[in-house]
Amino acid sequence: MVLGLVLLGLAVGYAVRGADFTAIAQTPPWVLAALLGLVAINLLVTAGLFWSVTRSFTVTRPVGYLTMAALVAVSGVLNYIPLIRAGLWGRAAYLKKFHGLAVRDSLITLGVILGLSVAVLGTVSLMLLAFAPSRLSVWACGGALAVQTVLLPWTWGRAKGRLGFMSQAVGVGGAAVWWVPLRALDLAAAAGRLWLVFGVLGFELLWTEAVLLASANLVVKLVGLTPNGLGLSEWVVAALSAAMMPIETATAAAAALIDRTAEVLVLLLSGGLGAVWLKREAGNAALSKTQTDSPTDGLPR
Repeated sequence: MVLGLVLLGLAVGYAVRGADFTAIAQTPPWVLAALLGLVAINLLVTAGLFWSVTRSFTVTRPVGYLTMAALVAVSGVLNYIPLIRAGLWGRAAYLKKFHGLAVRDSLITLGVILGLSVAVLGTVSLMLLAFAPSRLSVWACGGALAVQTVLLPWTWGRAKGRLGFMSQAVGVGGAAVWWVPLRALDLAAAAGRLWLVFGVLGFELLWTEAVLLASANLVVKLVGLTPNGLGLSEWVVAALSAAMMPIETATAAAAALIDRTAEVLVLLLSGGLGAVWLKREAGNAALSKTQTDSPTDGLPR
């Protein structure tokens, strides 16, 4: 956490001294709304991935999508706490207590999503670096993602058999078909965010540049060397931008900071709503358990 704050402070100071923020005042409201909307899409897609993978494991109570979305939002806020993966352990504890999902299965879920992310982001980045700026890069990315989409359900089915865990629902193995498209949608939304924030500061990214920057940004956040990649992801975006295109490092850092601000705003709002939802769900679960355990026929048990 200390490292993240130091890096963030340095990025803020560097951006303030070298970037021109006057263009922000002329930014149309729809651009800011679109930026916040894309952050929300990232959150909803991530929740969809966690929900889908979690359905592959046996639980005592089914985990609904809205519950998983609330958990992802709250854990995103908790990850800023100066503890190692506070959001991960909080989410795992909740799922264990109220849904009977083993902590091991929560860790496997995270591992699956991390592996999926590395595969998708790495594949797209390699295709773009190999074939951009030609139009062939679009076909190369699409073809590679299509192959992953087809192979993943088969790979996941074999992995489940070897690890010895069972699905709670019939036919849920087919859900893996959606994992690569969902991760690709997540990447597209993250790239759209960077395209917007660079545009706010007067610099228009090519779509290939936006995707490459977004890939690096997402990987840094997923690795979690600092809470949610705090500070570190801003410097990665700034350094790669300066290396890839004719732009000042300070301007790139400022763009990354604007993106971070939008992300934090959406996280705080959704995390607050998520906490309310989880409190209500926990109360319903406790009430249901009480009714189940209590005698209803007046006879001793």
